Amino acid sequence: MTAPTATTSPAGRVLALAAAEVRLLLRNRTAAISSLFLPVAFGAFFAFTFDPGSSADPGLWSLVVALQLVLTFTMGVYTTITQTVVARRQSRVLKRMRTTSLSDTGVLLATTGPAVATAVVHLALYAVINTVLGAPFPADPVPLVLAALGGLAVCVTAGFATTVVTPSPERAQITTLPLFFAMFGAAFVVPILPLDSWWQALVLVPGAPIGLLAQLAFTGGTWAPGLLGLPAALPGLLSLVVWPVVFTVLARRSFRWDPRS
Repeated sequence: MTAPTATTSPAGRVLALAAAEVRLLLRNRTAAISSLFLPVAFGAFFAFTFDPGSSADPGLWSLVVALQLVLTFTMGVYTTITQTVVARRQSRVLKRMRTTSLSDTGVLLATTGPAVATAVVHLALYAVINTVLGAPFPADPVPLVLAALGGLAVCVTAGFATTVVTPSPERAQITTLPLFFAMFGAAFVVPILPLDSWWQALVLVPGAPIGLLAQLAFTGGTWAPGLLGLPAALPGLLSLVVWPVVFTVLARRSFRWDPRS
């Protein structure tokens, strides 16, 4: 008896399906540009436009990094996952995949894995661009890591939740706009607000915790007293935990594998 090959193991089948998703993404020029190229282009644009390297101002760099993270997670992950899952649902690929040996979790991982992998590549490119432009090393890298992980979790789960109200891949450009603007606006505003300001209540908005944690990563004071005397990072961390749970519950209740009429 021979050992099972990588492609016949569950992990191998998931990777094979994920590779097929990558090829489909690259063949779709519109999707490839919006998910692969535009986040990097806009991220570099923000870094050059704000010109923070001239003073290496940690506060300004926290704003740049927050915007870069949100751009990648919304454009490269959230919108891409919504479009991909809806497209596979409408073409009945999701339904057919459920009849194979792959589990439901394996099908969804393979379908959305390329978007997550792309986001990781984007973050690495941002790190190179920012370093070349003179970005200082974060005073406390932990909040930045948590912002990246939490933001990724928010946008992955939000992508699945948004498929519930998205009838076609083309409509995904519309149904994803409210959360996109909410996250982008909140991530832009929060890093420039005082940590003890009542405006920090914006941390309840998805995207705001990314801005808050990026601010704390570069300026320090992660556990210093903030709003209501709580540790400054605590509201953001709670928000990054609550929103993925909310989106997961919404997706599990109404997620559809069959095409919508």
